[in-house]
Amino acid sequence: VLRIHTKNMKLHEDVDLEQVANETHGYVGADLAALCSEAALQQIRERMDLIDLEDDTIDAEVLDLLAVTMDNFRFALGSSNPSALRETVVEVPDTKWEDIGGLEDVKRELREMVEWPIQYPDMYQKYNM
Repeated sequence: VLRIHTKNMKLHEDVDLEQVANETHGYVGADLAALCSEAALQQIRERMDLIDLEDDTIDAEVLDLLAVTMDNFRFALGSSNPSALRETVVEVPDTKWEDIGGLEDVKRELREMVEWPIQYPDMYQKYNM
């Protein structure tokens, strides 16, 4: 996937895409695309002194100097967050049994099937339950 996202990108000889791949655990395709774009933008930021912003085009000599380096990828890695590993917030409700009206038989069954094995694991092991 990295090769696809960097095929039109001039890479410096120090770029090791396998190393980048090893450091991108949890990244999905869109994350890798953003990573490559950020690395390229970082290279441009580093070379802004060579680019004439008043001109409509960029000289070929300047374009030849724009090669994304491994440091550019490291910078991009430091500022990105993989989608597959983003935090998941688990909300624990503060509902108590007393808050649930009626259904006493159902609540008793749930307690016996869910709460008791957690509260009394020794008893359940003793009777092979």
